[in-house]
Amino acid sequence: MDVLRYRWNGSELVDISGAPMIPLYVADSFLLRAGQVAGFARHLDRFATSATTQGLVRPVDTFLDAVTVTLPKTGVYFPRIDLTERGELELWVRPAPALKEHIVLATATCDPRTEPALKGPDIPALTELRKLAQAQGADDAVIVDAQGRVIDGSTTCLLWFDGDTAVIPPAEAIRVDSVTVALVSELLKAEGTSLTERWATPQDLSNREIYALNALHGVRAVTQWREGPLVALNPTRFAALRESYESQFENISEA
Repeated sequence: MDVLRYRWNGSELVDISGAPMIPLYVADSFLLRAGQVAGFARHLDRFATSATTQGLVRPVDTFLDAVTVTLPKTGVYFPRIDLTERGELELWVRPAPALKEHIVLATATCDPRTEPALKGPDIPALTELRKLAQAQGADDAVIVDAQGRVIDGSTTCLLWFDGDTAVIPPAEAIRVDSVTVALVSELLKAEGTSLTERWATPQDLSNREIYALNALHGVRAVTQWREGPLVALNPTRFAALRESYESQFENISEA
């Protein structure tokens, strides 16, 4: 399947597939499967909020309505909505890559982010960081702060378990406000699981269950951390987490 790219002209989305790439101010992407997305309204809200933060003064509601209508209702896709540095609003309709349930991590040697709370501007730098991790035989890089504490992944967020308590990095670990983390956190709380925020270095996570969360793959179990901590696996809990997350997919027309 071809990648399609549309640009909003103020009244409709126009096909500009093949046009030159433009640096981003904001981007948001999600897994679209048979016309369903997990947390679709949250993705649109995050995009609108980020666009306002980046200085866009005109509303994006009509653009987002057009996006909802244009997105395919069959097949599996990984669309992205963009605000470019020229102020243009765009939609990419991209076939989804292979979806995976497991992931191997490696610790990044640097933090290249310049806008850590926004998704979009740092995508090229984070892509390069991920490529360095892949050169080590990993799937994703884990960004740590100056004290060596876990902040985020280059394309994923991390959640781990300390006994029966789920843990995520604290709010002061500045990162993109993940829709997937929000959904999983709410599901865990609804099921009676304690959830807390806590700093941790990779070594603090030795023999812990670690999960990588993002909008493409949902919940993945970390099976290895290259030159990092040994990880524990809990197939029963992993299956339950994935099943709970799958329940969040809903028709985009009803989101």
